[in-house]
Amino acid sequence: MKNQILKRGVVLVDKPKGITSFDVVERVCETLGTKKAGHAGTLDPNVTGLMLIALEESRKAMPILMGMEKEYEGKMLLHKEAGKEKIEKTFKKFTGEIVQKPPVRSRVARVERKRKIYSLRILKIKNREIEFRVKCEAGTYIRKLVHDIGESLGTGAHMAELRRTKIGPFELKEAVSLSKVSEKNVIPLERALERVKLKKITVKDQAISKIRNGSPVFPEWITKKERAKENEIVGIFDKSGGIIALGKPSGDKIKTDRVFNF
Repeated sequence: MKNQILKRGVVLVDKPKGITSFDVVERVCETLGTKKAGHAGTLDPNVTGLMLIALEESRKAMPILMGMEKEYEGKMLLHKEAGKEKIEKTFKKFTGEIVQKPPVRSRVARVERKRKIYSLRILKIKNREIEFRVKCEAGTYIRKLVHDIGESLGTGAHMAELRRTKIGPFELKEAVSLSKVSEKNVIPLERALERVKLKKITVKDQAISKIRNGSPVFPEWITKKERAKENEIVGIFDKSGGIIALGKPSGDKIKTDRVFNF
């Protein structure tokens, strides 16, 4: 039973300062005795806060977990003084769709790309220090956002502190410190997917083995279905609510994408 729980779960961890995201994943694996795990979004060594760690087979749900919006709270330090009104106007300019080029040290191609800033709120201004909260699309570089705000202000700026407070519906207050991670902190994958509102397709028992072997889901195998768009990722479940695979609607069938081997 223990192996089953650890193969099909996720853990919410409060990352401390001074270690890499890879270090966090490694320590979780060591603590729980699992062979493999993955995370739903990198945090720089000096950034703290919420990390979602998917264990073993749950890593196959990464296309869903990695695409969730993120929320951060941080401090930026202006290199020169700027008036409150100018700061507020500049922050508004960076709300909505923005264009970013990933920083030099990033692992992705340095080409401009569009990202959405859902909200960008000033929490406090004290001299050249600005405390802020930002809710953004996955893949947004907050350090670069801070730099670009500084450029727009004409003062220059750098990020002094950053803490991730949310990943989709998951909040920092649910997370545990690395030293307290245990099996009781493991959230079943099915419960996590329910929270992210993954569309559900329930199938007959006799279809399960065929789906596990990669067969598409035919209409006659479905007992319950939530409406989904063409090529939208959906979850294929058994009648007891256990996940079998991920899939994508295509015509009257659902193409099987990733199969969970629990």
